[in-house]
Amino acid sequence: MKSYLIKAEKERNVRTDNISSVLLENFKKNVLPIQINLEIGCGHGHWLTSFAQEHPNSLYVGIDLRTKRIDKAKSKAKKRILDNILFMKAEAVEFIGALNDNFFIHNTYLMYPDPWPKARHHKRRLFNDRFLELLLCVTTSDSKLYFKTDHQNYYNWAKDSVARNSNWNFCNSDWPHHQKSYFQKMLPDNYDFCIQKCIKD
Repeated sequence: MKSYLIKAEKERNVRTDNISSVLLENFKKNVLPIQINLEIGCGHGHWLTSFAQEHPNSLYVGIDLRTKRIDKAKSKAKKRILDNILFMKAEAVEFIGALNDNFFIHNTYLMYPDPWPKARHHKRRLFNDRFLELLLCVTTSDSKLYFKTDHQNYYNWAKDSVARNSNWNFCNSDWPHHQKSYFQKMLPDNYDFCIQKCIKD
């Protein structure tokens, strides 16, 4: 195996192994199991930091795979002296899959994920059947997922994924926080929806 692939795999294993322990260390004052609100692809943390500051009694986690973005996000939270937010370098599937029984995700926010516009790359899109099923296992009974994109094809793709899934339903919940994100300021078109986990009898 090429050296850069070996290095990447080692880094991924370290991130995965440490996810639950890092969360527990940062939110240790809270009663177990701990409910977090997760932003996937948090960028520089502008939106989530503003959200966490507005809701000090809730816990927020932002993840991104770009180290510089996470560093900037951490700096924002530190300047505001916020103890209810944590930023981590992690990929969405590995983060969700690494959560142990001490943690549940209450709400998930997925804004402007890579649309992978070419048809041959659609399998790389994060929002798909597998993602919805994985998220289902670590969410609370009334969990919601907020999705936003500037790419209409991806928007339709995501809605089709929900329509095929009997465990999630569309709901009329307003967008929870109106502080503009870094990407939203640059993008002219926005399409969004909210889905809620079905409560089984």
